Amino acid sequence: MSAICEPATFEKTSPSTPWVTGGGPVVERRAGLTPKLFQQEYVNQNRPVILTDVLSHWPALGKWTPRFFAEKYGERTIDFARGPVKQMKMGDFIAQVEVSNAAAPAPYWTNNPLMDVFPDLMPDISPFPLHPGRNWASRRYLHKGMEKSLNRGAMVELYIGGAGGAFPILHWDGQSTHAYLMQIHGRKQYWAWPPDQSPWMYPRTAEGFANLSPLGDVERPDFDKYPLFREAKGCQFHLDPGEMLFVPSRWWHTAKMTEPSITLSINTVGRSNWKGFAEDMTRNASRPALLAKKAYLGAAWMANEITDLFQSMPWS
Repeated sequence: MSAICEPATFEKTSPSTPWVTGGGPVVERRAGLTPKLFQQEYVNQNRPVILTDVLSHWPALGKWTPRFFAEKYGERTIDFARGPVKQMKMGDFIAQVEVSNAAAPAPYWTNNPLMDVFPDLMPDISPFPLHPGRNWASRRYLHKGMEKSLNRGAMVELYIGGAGGAFPILHWDGQSTHAYLMQIHGRKQYWAWPPDQSPWMYPRTAEGFANLSPLGDVERPDFDKYPLFREAKGCQFHLDPGEMLFVPSRWWHTAKMTEPSITLSINTVGRSNWKGFAEDMTRNASRPALLAKKAYLGAAWMANEITDLFQSMPWS
């Protein structure tokens, strides 16, 4: 294994000198890690890691490029959930991705369920790695609102962007889910901070968004407005094609593309992060609703445990 975490520097920065965060836990790169050991050493410990060899069998690697999407889906209109652009032809979008740069980044096409937008590409990411384990987010629940939200997060999502583009929000994934980020094409840079650094991240708790930070560009933070962020101990690293990054529950993170990039993601809930999920589900509940929600979530936890038990039995 190897550790990747760049050193901390805390000097005052200028617009031309990025601030480097550091001093936090390292993010290891691992190969040959079995699903069982991965769960024991990282998921159960809420530790991030990069798995370098679990996607090597996917046909998507080497096949999915920006040019592939332009040629195969060029006339398809795509929708953008964020930014000033609302719709664009895929061919026009890819043309912008190919010339994107930090001064004029292309729009970032994010959080698109692959099964919805390109169902014909699902065989290119099969078989799916076993490392994420049994995903309670993909199951059925009596509370249909919770089921819909969890099922949506459990879908494989597609992201395409160009050099200089960035995910617009410093955050941890909602409902305290774990995130798995799979790099298909291009290199992407990430920044991450563990949950215990939340006091320095300016979470928007009072607005009801405890998992979002207003900090914006973490390379050039406004220390006059957010001075506590100078003390935050985090890590930065790159994700290369064929690698899968595990971002544990409530780890702050954001990303920027250094070249045209194609990424997939999924979110998971299980025994290791159910407590945080339940806290998020009951955060703003009144007392009567709180008691009812806790009772329901306790029953749902038990039902998932029983399902896992039955699924592991060697029925003949």
